[in-house]
Amino acid sequence: MDTREIVKSIERGQNFLDEMKRDKKSKPDMSWINDFTLSDEEANMISDPKWVYPNLIIQGHLMVFPAPPNGGKTTIFNWVAGQIADDYQVFYVNADIAGADAKSMRKDAIKKGFTLLLPDMKAGLSMNDVVLHLEAMNEVDADYSNYVFIFDTLKKMTDVINKSNSKKLYKTLRGLSAKGMTVILLAHTNKYDDKEGKPIYEGTGDLRSDVDELIYLTSDKKPDGSMTVSTVPDKVRGIFEPMTFQISPNRVVSVSEEFIDVTKVQRQQKQRDKDEITIEAITEAIKAGECNQREIIQYLKKLNMGIGLNAIRSVLDRYSRTPTILWECSRAYKNNTLQYHLTDHCPREQ
Repeated sequence: MDTREIVKSIERGQNFLDEMKRDKKSKPDMSWINDFTLSDEEANMISDPKWVYPNLIIQGHLMVFPAPPNGGKTTIFNWVAGQIADDYQVFYVNADIAGADAKSMRKDAIKKGFTLLLPDMKAGLSMNDVVLHLEAMNEVDADYSNYVFIFDTLKKMTDVINKSNSKKLYKTLRGLSAKGMTVILLAHTNKYDDKEGKPIYEGTGDLRSDVDELIYLTSDKKPDGSMTVSTVPDKVRGIFEPMTFQISPNRVVSVSEEFIDVTKVQRQQKQRDKDEITIEAITEAIKAGECNQREIIQYLKKLNMGIGLNAIRSVLDRYSRTPTILWECSRAYKNNTLQYHLTDHCPREQ
């Protein structure tokens, strides 16, 4: 083979490689997008799920409900278990209960028609034994579509901050939900909220990725022992409307007709506590007849309470609007200054 033929052979080889590269560039592998697109069946399940309990539990789903300690989750789901017991075989597994409460909860479960499992109250048994039975159930080709399991709480089933241990449990529970079982995990939130004031579930990122729904329970405790608890859907595979439960001082549960944004209420209460000293000072000023903004500011300066100008103006504005109106605000006719009135305590400028 002479030099020209060698050169041509090399050129043909290079052309072939160039063509292969162009072909590869022009036809990228996009098959992965199928993993993220909804089928008709999946879309229908989201838009029209089979509810075990409306806006709270979907049949065949793996769900987690994080809440702070003593946030009402056990009381609510003990009540929910009784509400659905006529249509499903409900098993409430409680490993987060004091011995003094076990007897009354057992009596309540019998009355409401669901099965209460108390693994820590049985000699030689624990939640670990329950998990072993779940693993055995997952190995069987069975239909669990009429079974609802409520586990209280998740951290008693596995080390929630250990990635490998928790992943194994979630795989088992995912397998059971694929066989139709409805699995509800009651979990705890961390002590501190995130930067936006939202709760954070206790556990690794696998928890959120492996469950169908992650719905927070936020609670507002009243001085009389009653409690308002609202759902805050975080991750869902269905169309959930947030809902609110009321728990009376003697632990009777009811569902509110309207949703109450507990997080917003708590935020407003924290702000009110922060503003209380300024509110009292402004109220004193208005009662003393100092009704326009300039007069109120001068009055508070004389009190020498160290309240800044911006703080006074912010509080005046904040509590002249809904939802908490402490004083009315209007414009004076003569000089267009802002005037504030406590009902009949301050005469309006004519």
